Amino acid sequence: MSEEIEIAGDKVGRVSASRYAQIVAELRELVQTASRIQFTIGDYALEVGPMREHGGQERSEELFTVKDSLFRLAEDIGVSYSSVKDARWTASKWPKERRVAEVSFTVHKIFASINDDQERFETILNPPQRTSRWTPDEAKRRTGRQVTKPVTPQEKVSAIHTLAQDEQVAATVTGDLLRRPAVVAQVKPEEKVRVKTWPATVLGLIAV
Repeated sequence: MSEEIEIAGDKVGRVSASRYAQIVAELRELVQTASRIQFTIGDYALEVGPMREHGGQERSEELFTVKDSLFRLAEDIGVSYSSVKDARWTASKWPKERRVAEVSFTVHKIFASINDDQERFETILNPPQRTSRWTPDEAKRRTGRQVTKPVTPQEKVSAIHTLAQDEQVAATVTGDLLRRPAVVAQVKPEEKVRVKTWPATVLGLIAV
């Protein structure tokens, strides 16, 4: 296990490498316990409000009834409705015999978005070689979702685009980049023309 840990010198943070390995081992056991708890919540939520069959129809009053039941269940056990709803959905995608104890509930939840059952079940059994285990970011990469810690240039570009959905953020970042000659030199001519046609509000923010 310790060989999987990236270590700077002989310490990780403020603890020794050996102590860090102990912490990871203990926490992995707790994560497995937490995953079993979340799946149990999901299984019971499915019992209270079963998922509709694929391709089936649900009347609006039935949808409200399911929501009300799950909300009451969430209130009675002291967790959020969204947690119960997510646990129910994830449990519905993972039959008990297909769940992998060594893989966190979070990763199961990410892979639950894979529609094809066989693909989903096979994917979780084949972690990437570079890590030898599934992490949330590796699972996101596998499913084409934005990762929390971008590594590749494309992942970093995607993260910037997400942050830049806010116009003021986009304008500020663009202004900063346009002040860097090395960056401007790599911008295609047609892109420079597009910048000149931006709304005055955006150009004004860049000038600030």
